Amino acid sequence: MHEAFTFDTRMGVYLLRQEYDLSKLSAEERKQVWSKWILICANMTDRVAELEAKMMEKLEAMYTVETADEMHDLNTEMMDLASIVCDLNILSRSAYEDMAKAHF
Repeated sequence: MHEAFTFDTRMGVYLLRQEYDLSKLSAEERKQVWSKWILICANMTDRVAELEAKMMEKLEAMYTVETADEMHDLNTEMMDLASIVCDLNILSRSAYEDMAKAHF
């Protein structure tokens, strides 16, 4: 992976490093970075789908829990997954806005 990207373990995807200075790259290198970023953003929907499937598994498990603690734990896990999904959606939306402003 290009040094412009870093893997975010929480979200499970590569992200464009905020501090990376694209202006130091040649036009061709910038184009390659933006192309890679476009592909990463396009694949975020797959990651969202994976997380939503996990959320549904947690929801199904809630129907069979026997204690309030189990219910609380599953609910917490679902909320953590929902937070990641929300962040991925915000990130991909803002990434496309950034790309629209980019000068190739």
